[in-house]
Amino acid sequence: MKHNKIRKLLLTVSVTALAIIFGLLFTGCLATEFPELTSAAEGSPNVIQNTISVTGEGQVKVLPDEGFVDIAVIVEKPTTQEAVDENSRITQAVIDAVEKIDAENLKLETISYDLSPLYDYSQENQPPKIYAYRATTITKASTTDLTKIGEIIATATGAGASSISSIGFDLSDFAKSDAKNNAIAEATKDAESKAKAIADAMGLRIEKVLFISEGMTSFPGPVYAATAEMKAEDQVMAPTIFPQEIEVNSSISVTYYFEK
Repeated sequence: MKHNKIRKLLLTVSVTALAIIFGLLFTGCLATEFPELTSAAEGSPNVIQNTISVTGEGQVKVLPDEGFVDIAVIVEKPTTQEAVDENSRITQAVIDAVEKIDAENLKLETISYDLSPLYDYSQENQPPKIYAYRATTITKASTTDLTKIGEIIATATGAGASSISSIGFDLSDFAKSDAKNNAIAEATKDAESKAKAIADAMGLRIEKVLFISEGMTSFPGPVYAATAEMKAEDQVMAPTIFPQEIEVNSSISVTYYFEK
């Protein structure tokens, strides 16, 4: 019985000692490592004192490293079979000719195909009659060799393409990744500059970064050349096409801890 009382006494003393030690650790050491939490108002979540939160904006302008051309082949024939056959023949001739161009990362893909009847509305008080069928194929030719865009246009029209419906420029996946990183770096610098301006104006000293959150990065998408649709008969020589810069924007939110 006496031994049981002694054990209970020792256990109570041990638990009390541990509680005191942990209390000292949490009230002493941790208080100097983490900012103090406080409640702004009743029912409001806890917030950290002595912080500056800013949003940085970053912008970079880069030249596109990928160009594309939409090549249209349009054929009108009395029957669907004739329209389809002739359209297929010319389209294949255009593809064969463009594929011979020594352009880096050249890629050809069919992006649109349409077969539609053409109606004659000239007879009054009579229902329109089908007089022909139109077959249209649009092939997209893209390359990272921007100096070859003009040659692609001239070669395609020379091989029988009806028109060039659009010319555009964009960033490759690698260029997008690089531009995004550079824009984020600029946004980070902007956030740091804003926080420093606030701290200097209020006589504060920034000690460290507490939180960083990446925001959105926006790409404007393909940039189209400001040119009218070019028909085959208009193409005498390879045109010179100059791409415009593409603007990439990023944002970042940063919370800094300061001391007075």
